[in-house]
Amino acid sequence: MADTLKASQTGLALVDRARKRKGWTKTRTPAWWDAAYTTQATLKRFWRGIAIQRENFVAICRAVGIEDWQQVAELPGDGTITEEKPSQQAQNWQDWGEAPEVPHFYGRSLELQKLERWIVRDRCKLVTLLGMGGIGKTSLSVTIAERLQGEFEGLIWRSLLSAPCLTSLLDSLIQFLSQGQQTLDTDNIQQAITQTIALMQEHRCLIVLDEAEVICASSGDTERRTAQYLPGYEDYGDFFRRIGSDRHQSCVLMTSREKPGEVVPYEGQMLPVRSLQLRGLEVQDAMQLLQAQGFSGTENELQMLINFYSGNPLALKAIATMIQEVFNGNVGAFLHQNTIVLGDRLRTLLSQQIDRLSELEMEVLYWLAIAPEPLSLHQLRAALLFPPSQSSLFELLATLERRSLIDKILNPEATLFTLQPLVMKYTIEKFVEQSLQEIQTVLNTQDIHHFRVFKNHRLNPQIPATGRYPPARILDRLKTSLQMTLRCDEAQIARQLLYLLPLLQNQSPLTVGYVAANLRELFILLGWDFDLKEWQNIPLMS
Repeated sequence: MADTLKASQTGLALVDRARKRKGWTKTRTPAWWDAAYTTQATLKRFWRGIAIQRENFVAICRAVGIEDWQQVAELPGDGTITEEKPSQQAQNWQDWGEAPEVPHFYGRSLELQKLERWIVRDRCKLVTLLGMGGIGKTSLSVTIAERLQGEFEGLIWRSLLSAPCLTSLLDSLIQFLSQGQQTLDTDNIQQAITQTIALMQEHRCLIVLDEAEVICASSGDTERRTAQYLPGYEDYGDFFRRIGSDRHQSCVLMTSREKPGEVVPYEGQMLPVRSLQLRGLEVQDAMQLLQAQGFSGTENELQMLINFYSGNPLALKAIATMIQEVFNGNVGAFLHQNTIVLGDRLRTLLSQQIDRLSELEMEVLYWLAIAPEPLSLHQLRAALLFPPSQSSLFELLATLERRSLIDKILNPEATLFTLQPLVMKYTIEKFVEQSLQEIQTVLNTQDIHHFRVFKNHRLNPQIPATGRYPPARILDRLKTSLQMTLRCDEAQIARQLLYLLPLLQNQSPLTVGYVAANLRELFILLGWDFDLKEWQNIPLMS
């Protein structure tokens, strides 16, 4: 008992010294500090946080000069004490908002264990679930929230899909955290954040913010390596920063495809801010998902299908339905096609994420897609027509990895970079589409400055290939697209492309870029026996 009293008095003295260290006099002390760190507030948290007998709590109150212990403990006037702690009595605060039902959840046992350890044992303030679209971030957040709801006084779920302004979100949080006793009482956003965090200090609640990437802007500025915000949503950055740095006892669990920049300085394995990157399901877990879809096949076929789609739950559900409809459930017949089918929903999710990238980020993605093998940092920088500094390129690759778009392969010689299969499939489609559009535009305008993607990338890069994704397949796709667009045979396509050669003559190598080399590959594929004189005075970059 003596040790408890000593710890209580020492704690109050530390709080008072902290107040003085920050330079807050009695007239300057913020209201939230007074509310949170008075003697009564400290004792209230002591009462709520520890199973303690009434007589001991009364003795502690009297030791620090407080006679009305019932007021401190917020008990009824008759002094009745229930067996449960007040925090347990308040566990029925729940507002699930737009949270979806997750009737079946597969795998993720390690991720669930890690999240439970972070949130319950380590009492993290801010946890971010990161991953590409369809990987299962929302389902995982619903599952862990359901599992841990008993550890909190309250649980509130909010989706950011409709991009609510921060004041709207804070007003919703304040009303929930105060159980309707407070509303947002200021137009000053910093004071509004302070009001919210004061309630998060008073009550231990779990706040889930889903689809946070919606408020992030596309990375048009290539110097920015973390998620930025749409105009009018910049205050979210201050909110996330203060969630991670200010004192409170709640936890914010956020899902996003991109990591907010404010999270980075405060996160670490021993710090109260952490991020969990989600990958695809393990093979056995993915098999359970497919079987639950009423899907059958040999174990080897199912494993090949799962690897084909990197264990992405949404992709596997979509492709299972398509195989049932088109191939009568014959997995082997589908695998024999040797192609990844995206489907409208998955293509839309990838488009939402990839189309937000800057021009340089897209250029890197294209190179990783068309290269026959994973590339090292040195190989990638050497391939770029206008390479940034090595440090800038490394930061860019780190950003793309945080967005779950690229994978790293570690070997003794160098770190190699490649794309996930679904990202590669979408990126190649986009590359062919953009190249075709540029060729048509230049043919119509006779202006080679419309070449960008077709100029900055080599269709048949001079990199040794071992069969991962032969460049000839990309050339074949472009040739097929030209045939479908121009509605003519190979010889006529070649004649059309010949009109481009005079436009390249007497131009500088950087102006022509890889255009001449790409056209030459196309002519060879089309079987055109061209005259070498036609290539005079045209720079041909290898």
